[in-house]
Amino acid sequence: MSFLKANAAARMSAPSPTPSNSSSGGAKRKRPDETPANIVYSQPQETGTGSHIYTQLTYAIEFLRTNQRWHTFKEIVDYLNVQEHDHHSRAHLQNLFRSPNPSNRIEYNEKTGLYRYRPKYDIRSAADLKGYLQNQKSAQGLPIKDLKDGWPAVNEEIKELENAKEVLVKRNQKDSQARTVWINDPSLMHQMDPDFANEWHKIQLPANPDDLRNKLVAVGLKPSSAKREAMASKPKEKKRKAPRRGGKQTNTHMANILKDFSHMRK
Repeated sequence: MSFLKANAAARMSAPSPTPSNSSSGGAKRKRPDETPANIVYSQPQETGTGSHIYTQLTYAIEFLRTNQRWHTFKEIVDYLNVQEHDHHSRAHLQNLFRSPNPSNRIEYNEKTGLYRYRPKYDIRSAADLKGYLQNQKSAQGLPIKDLKDGWPAVNEEIKELENAKEVLVKRNQKDSQARTVWINDPSLMHQMDPDFANEWHKIQLPANPDDLRNKLVAVGLKPSSAKREAMASKPKEKKRKAPRRGGKQTNTHMANILKDFSHMRK
């Protein structure tokens, strides 16, 4: 039994396949630190300056839209509370105000150096509206909501133009608010003869739509409510192929030598 104990002791002292923490010299190896130290990177100054400038631009546009008149640059920056020593922000705002981009909502006058709000349509009064409608190439109407952007008193002045027969206005049925406006020529407005109007209103239409339709059919008129009759389309005739003719004859210079088989053609 002693040899069994010796073998068991040998197996117990066998080296492990995994490396130990101790080196061959007996010193323990240090584990690498899994939590790296906090590294502080240099940060740019004035973080968020760009978004701040464009926020100021939004406030400036709203200020000019509310106050529909020309303003100096000092009046605008004083409203935005931009300090005089902040030359960077002032120069940036001035470039944005004077941008030639068509989407820029701020209008700049180079002669006077003043600024004002730029609406979708350059219409700010009744005279501007009539001039715009008269000069446009089409008879398209203008939405009132777009005119109100640069003309706050559009509803009141539109009513005066409508009473003077200078414009045509389409209104909502619920609240009678003006929705669209067109140009109108007062010289084309004529008063209808009262006798003609009375005779016109004396004509009574049948209450039943079918009776009206029958009366139109009786006098030989076609009512608009008549059903459309589908036209029967004729089937297309197939084109017959022409009989194939013989090909071009060649070797005509040898006609006296070669034998003629033309009589054998089908």
